[in-house]
Amino acid sequence: MFNSREKRHRNPVGAVPDGRSVHFKILLPRELSCREANLIMEQENGAASCLGMFWCGMEGADREWWECHFTPDAPGLYFYHFEITTCRGRLRLSRGFGGQAVFGGMNRWQMTVYEKTFRTPDWLSGGIMYQIFPDRFCASGTAKGPLPADRALHEAWGEQPQWRPNAQGRVTNSDFFGGDLKGIEQKLPYLKELGVTCIYCNPVFESHSNHRYDTADYSKIDPLLGSREDFSSLCAAAEKLGIRVVLDGVFSHTGSDSVYFNREGRYETPGAFHSQQSPYYPWYTFRQWPNSYDCWWNFDTLPNVKETEPSYNEYINGEHGIVRSWLKAGSSGWRLDVADELPDEFLDRLTAAAKAENPDALVLGEVWEDASNKTAYGVRRRYLLGRQLDTVMNYPFRDAILGFLLGGDPRAFCETVESILENYPPQCVRLLMNHIGTHDT
Repeated sequence: MFNSREKRHRNPVGAVPDGRSVHFKILLPRELSCREANLIMEQENGAASCLGMFWCGMEGADREWWECHFTPDAPGLYFYHFEITTCRGRLRLSRGFGGQAVFGGMNRWQMTVYEKTFRTPDWLSGGIMYQIFPDRFCASGTAKGPLPADRALHEAWGEQPQWRPNAQGRVTNSDFFGGDLKGIEQKLPYLKELGVTCIYCNPVFESHSNHRYDTADYSKIDPLLGSREDFSSLCAAAEKLGIRVVLDGVFSHTGSDSVYFNREGRYETPGAFHSQQSPYYPWYTFRQWPNSYDCWWNFDTLPNVKETEPSYNEYINGEHGIVRSWLKAGSSGWRLDVADELPDEFLDRLTAAAKAENPDALVLGEVWEDASNKTAYGVRRRYLLGRQLDTVMNYPFRDAILGFLLGGDPRAFCETVESILENYPPQCVRLLMNHIGTHDT
């Protein structure tokens, strides 16, 4: 009767730009004696529209076509179903498995409508992304100089990492193997041979853990990795081989051992932990200053920031902020850690900053679910409608692949993949980070 993924029923299929007319056709059994058919279309949080459909011909002797057009006038999510008046009374056509129509039920089809001006970078399309955990990829042999306090450097590359709790019962992640930016640059010919077109680096900014997701200073490369000049050299050398470098932006929280919070007293500048007069104090939410504060998933080493606090937003997204600074230094874009914990206002401004610096800069978000209809903290997100993310990490694809390989129903695999293709704008689909594992898995 109807399949949202077939052009004869819905043309065009998939996500559409605002202002684009969409043609709907349903095919009904003649025996129902249908005398009225309607498309019921509702923009999320808006009023429902009832569009009358017209009889438009037969298919064989026992089925008939009804059709109408709908033109969305604003970006957003639209949900629809059909209602028909027949010799059996008023019937509802709802969404069944695989986009097919079924009688009854309450499921509706989704139509994603994005801004007609929405464009994404061309350079990543069809490419191969290679993820690098900087401490463990390649050590160039460059002298490291004096180690910052509390860090230990392994003597042998193949040694066991220190994963057990220390005498105080804590896992500090403070042992390092000495991988660095010069080491990555040395390996560029090898990466080129693999067909790599984009390097995604886990965090490279100053931090006192080997994973570096507890940022200490966004403005500096971690001293064990090298310098800003080393980073620019890497990006320039990579670009000569047709390889771009994308950085990991961890902007929902900082480290407690940072120039901003400074709980450990490592830095001369008074951080929020030590002074309510600190310029960084407004960035954090203290329940009782200084020892009780909001932190990421209750890890007290990762105090949350208030992303919409004007001074923080300016520091990250301003004209001379972090986002634009590292694009100037050679990065081709940002992968945003825990994108669902970054509010819309912050994401809007971050993307505007990145595109102002370089219209071809990539903004890619860590989202684990269908990013077209994700609800986070009670808010429906608009990642892929324009002005925010160019694309996302394709965790649904990973889950589908592994589920199929472990004996899952192949129909479930198809449904996951085809749902993403149906719901995401095509300019996002072509840039998806398709993977079967990352540092988080």
